[in-house]
Amino acid sequence: MFWYKGWLETRFRFFFALGFTVFFLASAYGYGLKTAAALRVVVGTATVLVAMLCGQLAGAGIVTQPAVQATAGLHGSTMFTLSLPVSRLRLLAVRASLGWLEVVGGIALYCGGMWVLFPVVRATASGAEMLEYAGVLIGCASGMHFISVLLATFLDDLWRMYGTMIAFAALWWASKRVAMPDSVNVFRAMSEGSPLLAHSIPWAAMAVSLGLAAALFLASLRIVQEREY
Repeated sequence: MFWYKGWLETRFRFFFALGFTVFFLASAYGYGLKTAAALRVVVGTATVLVAMLCGQLAGAGIVTQPAVQATAGLHGSTMFTLSLPVSRLRLLAVRASLGWLEVVGGIALYCGGMWVLFPVVRATASGAEMLEYAGVLIGCASGMHFISVLLATFLDDLWRMYGTMIAFAALWWASKRVAMPDSVNVFRAMSEGSPLLAHSIPWAAMAVSLGLAAALFLASLRIVQEREY
């Protein structure tokens, strides 16, 4: 029931995110992605797509949200949701997992569209490397997704979306300005360090992102268990 309820609340945003992904691919196709240099540009902007997916689909924590638009304040049926005989851990886990699966769906559409639409992708990378690229995007997106999940535990849904974009921009800026090994740079792993361009899997960066996701989920759980709604 909670999976279905969460789907009803996020389905319009999910389809909007898919539509944005299609628009992104169509724009790249219209400009003509025919060279390796053009491929680098499109892969480099995939991080923006990932941030948009996470900001749209993370959900509103354990509270109820409107199906179409993000709003300030608690939705009218939030208290009903919280009064159900189920733990807040389960509510949070279902909402976070559903949003993560929707992000995976958006990434799958993006990677599949690149493989079908652009011959230069098929010429420079194998099918296995495209699957590896999808896996890298999913792994690296997980950390960003759970940043949005954490923000949802104490911010209104509207401010959560803004906060996700601000957090993404701040982390991207830090990745460019703060000295760190390339192997753990999550943003580099999704662009020039990805299997499509580097032809290797950035395991360390994926481990950093997944570790961050686990830590943020535990922090989110602590907040929702102690917060009075």
